Amino acid sequence: MRIYVDQMTQNTDNAYFDILNIASQMGPNGLIGTVLETYLDANDKYEKYMGQKSLRTELIRLGYINLKLVGANYFDSAKGTPIVRHLTFRDVGKSYIGNPEILQSAGNRIHSIHPSKLSNPQTFVCSAERRDSFGTGNLVDTYVEIEVPTDLTGHSEKKGPYTILQMDEKGFVKFSNNPVIVQGQRLSVGGMDRSSYKVIEREGFKILLYRSKIGYVNGVAVPDNLYKKDINRWWGKIFFVIIGTFCIFLISVVYLYRLVCIPLNSFRKQMIRIGTGQFDERRKAFEIEEFDSLMQEIDQMRNQIENLIHGIVEKEKNIQRTSYEKLLYQINPHFLLNTLNSVQWMAQMKKQKEIGDFVQKLKVLLAYNLGKEGAATTLREEIRILEKYVALQQVRYDFIFEINVEEGKYLDQPTVRMLLQPLVENAIRYGLGDEERIRMQVFWDKKRSHTVITIQDSGQGLSEKEIREINEPFDYDVESRETENRGIGLRYVKAVLSSFYEGETSLFVNSKKGEGTKITILLPFSTDKGRERREQK
Repeated sequence: MRIYVDQMTQNTDNAYFDILNIASQMGPNGLIGTVLETYLDANDKYEKYMGQKSLRTELIRLGYINLKLVGANYFDSAKGTPIVRHLTFRDVGKSYIGNPEILQSAGNRIHSIHPSKLSNPQTFVCSAERRDSFGTGNLVDTYVEIEVPTDLTGHSEKKGPYTILQMDEKGFVKFSNNPVIVQGQRLSVGGMDRSSYKVIEREGFKILLYRSKIGYVNGVAVPDNLYKKDINRWWGKIFFVIIGTFCIFLISVVYLYRLVCIPLNSFRKQMIRIGTGQFDERRKAFEIEEFDSLMQEIDQMRNQIENLIHGIVEKEKNIQRTSYEKLLYQINPHFLLNTLNSVQWMAQMKKQKEIGDFVQKLKVLLAYNLGKEGAATTLREEIRILEKYVALQQVRYDFIFEINVEEGKYLDQPTVRMLLQPLVENAIRYGLGDEERIRMQVFWDKKRSHTVITIQDSGQGLSEKEIREINEPFDYDVESRETENRGIGLRYVKAVLSSFYEGETSLFVNSKKGEGTKITILLPFSTDKGRERREQK
């Protein structure tokens, strides 16, 4: 209904504005009004004829400018005769004066919708009339009609359930095609501002009223039963729109769930399985590039974690196996220590001093080696034990051992056990050569703030293959341990140094075939914090 009354008001407003524009042109100061004054002031018949011809031309030209114009003419206010004859479809007389008036504006009496007075009575028009003085005081009425759409008046072939009402400013009905609410009745339009709506009930009809910007009121009436049907129909449409919207929303939710939630749930399950150590399940393709890429990253992470766990498990197995074998090895040496005590006692009883001293040194060396694996000692203690070890070896091998140790506080720094003995043992076993000499230096490098240890033999040196074997990572392997591997001692020392000093130390092997081998070790100076940490190791 609101759309209908808005359309009706827009059409009637446009018609009234066009009428007022034409009436202004036909007024005393208008273009056409000036032509009328020339005609009325003419004295001879020729001037009268030419003036009327010009006036007729101007009035006809109005129809070309506004195609909805039904007619416009001047009338003698006293006689009611048209100034320009035979211009309209039929003679009007003074019938135009009786048109229903809905408002006045600037001297114009604006009429409501009514049958045409200038053309076919079946044509419904809006019109306006005004009275002005032209020439030497001649009173002339100006009358203009403009057609309104027939579907608004209810006289078209597509007549619908709506009926049209048009009222003046006070609410008196001036036009109606309603069978019950007729012209002359008054409707309640009180409290309505311009451009406002109001709904009232009258004679079994629902009437929607709208006050135009000009001031008159248009109305659309519909029977109550049709109004209720219309309301129910609109509620039905709203219901179906809501249902349709809900269905679309539900489909969207399901689609988004399949698009997002299912892959995310799969990610969650994968992470839970990885967290519980289950690595057997592999990813499924989601046919979504972003999720497939993410699942690929998860697979890579799972493989890395799986490999890391397997590596840790293998290392733990090796540690357990090493600890077990060490325990077995420690049982016999403890028995050996007790036996050595007995041998030393027997040597003293028999006054065999050399044998007693030899056994004493062997006991010290064996007791030192049986200490806690990896436990910290000092460099000074390592050198003392090494000297006893060399003294024992010199009983068996005839070689010269030259050692030069620079005294200093650095000798009391913590270091790892069994640091020097494996290196000197390799030199004795493989590097004596013809000269049968081993040189060892220990000193403090102030420039680098490092302890420097060098061990140089006089053997045949190492080949490139043997140097590569030495540089390989140390790995506990029973089979390789049982074979005669010259580089295992060096690799062991490199491994324990890297672990104890956390990668801050260096071990260099310089060797050429036929020129002997030189081992150089650089040990960092320990801070108090680092010393505590290494002593805990």
